[in-house]
Amino acid sequence: MAHRMGDSRGVIGPVVFVGSWKELSEQGDRHPGSPALVDPSFGEVGDLQAAPSPWASEYSWYSTPLIHYARTWPGAAPTETGHPYTAFLRAGVDDDLDTMDATILRCIDVGRVHRLLERLRRCAHPFTQRVFLHAVNLAIGPVAIPVLADSLGLEERALQRHSAVHKIPRPNAIVALARIFTVERLAAWSGQPSGSVALTLGFSAKSNYRRVRRRHLGGTSTTILQRGGARLVEETIVQRLAPS
Repeated sequence: MAHRMGDSRGVIGPVVFVGSWKELSEQGDRHPGSPALVDPSFGEVGDLQAAPSPWASEYSWYSTPLIHYARTWPGAAPTETGHPYTAFLRAGVDDDLDTMDATILRCIDVGRVHRLLERLRRCAHPFTQRVFLHAVNLAIGPVAIPVLADSLGLEERALQRHSAVHKIPRPNAIVALARIFTVERLAAWSGQPSGSVALTLGFSAKSNYRRVRRRHLGGTSTTILQRGGARLVEETIVQRLAPS
């Protein structure tokens, strides 16, 4: 089992290998939000059916996104102990670093993503929720609108038309908000400057990210942090996508 975490060197830090559910729960308590790659047959030595619950606090499992990593696709999403997997990688197929790092980036601090999506579920139109969900999934790199439309099973013009009908921001504005949310969320989680995180997520320059952020949020990095940072981004997204 491998546990990835952020540190002073970047959003994705070193890999820590652990040999038991107990060790993983300890890592989860130390580094909340860090994903773990899990072999589904993983268990305590001498007792493959051992459940993690005797050692793990509810907090450590709630805050540790588990990534299923095996040669066979699982028949069911949850682990044997009921803790759900956040993502799935196929051993021997998804082993290139770009795929693994992209999956890890999507899963870091994923609880924050889920909480925002739940807020939108309560107040935004289902189509709006769906567009934003796909935009967030793609937001770890540059997002072309035709690619977003294709992920939704739509032509680009149909996506633009649906957005106008539902009176929500244009797709390029939703993509910008999703990318800002992703950068600021990962910056807050890792303690890294948002400009450095933006470069990791495919912005060509820190100044380009600052321009995008200023256009949609207003203010400098300092004023945005003073106004709540990632929380400000979340509030802006809710206001834009689910206006009262």
